[in-house]
Amino acid sequence: MGELLHQAASEERLAAAWAEVRENDLEDGDKSRQVAEFEQGALHRLIELSQQLRAGTYEPSPVTAIEIPRPSGGTRLLAIPRVADRIVERAALEVIDPYVDPVLLPWSFAYRKGLGVKDALHALATARDEGHPWIVRADVADCFEDIPRWPLLTRLREIVPDPDLCHLVQRLVNRGATGPAAERARTGKGLSQGSALSPVLTNLYLDTFDRALLAAGHTVLRYADDLAIPVTSRSQGEQVLQLAADTLRGLGLRLNEAKSRIVSFDEGVEFLGRTLGPQDGLRGDELAHPLEGTVYVTEPGALLRTRGDRLRVTKGDQTLLSVNLKRVRQVVCTGRVGMSTPFLHRALQHDVDVVLLDDLGRYLGRLTSPSSNHAERRVAQHRIADKTGRSLDLARTFVTGKITNMRTGLLRAARRTPSIDVTTVAARMLATRTSATAAATHLELMGCEGAASRDYFACFGLIIGEFWGFTHRQRRPPPDPVNALLSFGYTILTNEAVAACEIAGLDPQIGFLHGLYRGRPSLALDLIEEFRPVIVDSLVIRLLATGQLTPADFTIDEDNGKGCHMNDAARKTFLAAYERRMLTLAHHPWAGRKTSYRTALTVQARLLAAVLDGREDTYTPLPWR
Repeated sequence: MGELLHQAASEERLAAAWAEVRENDLEDGDKSRQVAEFEQGALHRLIELSQQLRAGTYEPSPVTAIEIPRPSGGTRLLAIPRVADRIVERAALEVIDPYVDPVLLPWSFAYRKGLGVKDALHALATARDEGHPWIVRADVADCFEDIPRWPLLTRLREIVPDPDLCHLVQRLVNRGATGPAAERARTGKGLSQGSALSPVLTNLYLDTFDRALLAAGHTVLRYADDLAIPVTSRSQGEQVLQLAADTLRGLGLRLNEAKSRIVSFDEGVEFLGRTLGPQDGLRGDELAHPLEGTVYVTEPGALLRTRGDRLRVTKGDQTLLSVNLKRVRQVVCTGRVGMSTPFLHRALQHDVDVVLLDDLGRYLGRLTSPSSNHAERRVAQHRIADKTGRSLDLARTFVTGKITNMRTGLLRAARRTPSIDVTTVAARMLATRTSATAAATHLELMGCEGAASRDYFACFGLIIGEFWGFTHRQRRPPPDPVNALLSFGYTILTNEAVAACEIAGLDPQIGFLHGLYRGRPSLALDLIEEFRPVIVDSLVIRLLATGQLTPADFTIDEDNGKGCHMNDAARKTFLAAYERRMLTLAHHPWAGRKTSYRTALTVQARLLAAVLDGREDTYTPLPWR
């Protein structure tokens, strides 16, 4: 059995897939008969399913084919798999998607984590603003029903390195059909619209179309089978429309002639439910819809418990929050928060990090599931950390990335505050960054980092205003509200980086810039250097400039030496704004698409892992544009 099929057939993977199938079934509030029947003895059924997949005796059942009316007329074929097959499909999808998604071009927006309708609309507006006043609008006729299976499965075998898993997908794709519309299910053609695998396989097949037009000089903005192709003129649009039709014909597909047209932004371009004219923009930060998010619990006396697969936060008889554990990546508890033993067990089973902070927001510790088994990667990490040359190279990139983004942050903030001139400091930081790239020792490098930080925070104080009493960065204890906010934000961000290191198979304790110190997540601190100005610093400036936080939200404990800390309301305001910032989308060069900043942190950890493995030559910090 291939390694990837082994992963898909694991009881843990099947159990997670069953939880998702069950959750989707309950979305309309009613449990279907098939799901209710499977639920009786679900554990035994999942074990049996795992055994069948491992033994090669699993056989998918025929789908139930029905027709549903289309809004535009006619009917659409819907093929509904049995519950066991839905579970297998989702388990296979989780293993296949990491191989398929990196292959796709960045202008394919449907069915992909971190991408969606807003990204497609933004790309359309960007094309208009870059000099493409016309758009070819079209879609693929009966796309799911007409996709030829054999070339699709051949392409899948080229990128998924497990013949056994590909054979499983082939059997799922080629299964028969029963039901009132069974006669529409054709041999050798079509994907079941209703199968969890069909969207990603459709993207993979249509990627050939996307690349053919890109080779001819045209970018296809594609959302599933819905196409928008920017062009410079109507005549060019006619040529591109013909090219698209010919290319699809070569793939065994057809353009929907009734929906094929060439429109200008002056007329208004309709795409994905939105009409863009010559001046329309997309306002506000673009946010990702999180598949996994962070839950912050700040209510004193709250209790974390579970009910089934749901995390419940209660206080007395009141339920403060109820969310599926599959949607939770991390739980951050501040102050006196209780946890039930079943919750702790479920958190470990679902790989949910539980982070504990004291009532002042200082880090206490974390509960996490066992580390990944990337032993060779961690050994390489430890060896490089001991070697001055390569360790110093990586340390330089962390520092230069931080200085670059600090400088960008100052220039951006100064544009909104014309009375403050940062030109001299920005030039000096540029020179310091150059010195950092040539630093011969870690000590010299830390000197460059310190000099740039002093310049940066001196200007930072001017930008937020003397009113807040911030003159320089001081951590323990923070003497003023700004330092308190920065410290709290950096603590939360460090926790995120620890989780990112674990996901990438890295040891968060062993860094290249920050030295080894008991209890300090040195590598996590390395990773957040480039993110500090982008996430926390910009957030603090915004919260203070907009008046969302005021001096009344803070208390300074001079008698006990605990410094300045914020009240519960201010902490909630900060955390809500922080979460929104982490979900903001930005282009990531290595990923080749837009990702949320939270995902970007994990991508950077994976990039570092690739460098340690020898799969990439250099680690490149994420620049703030």
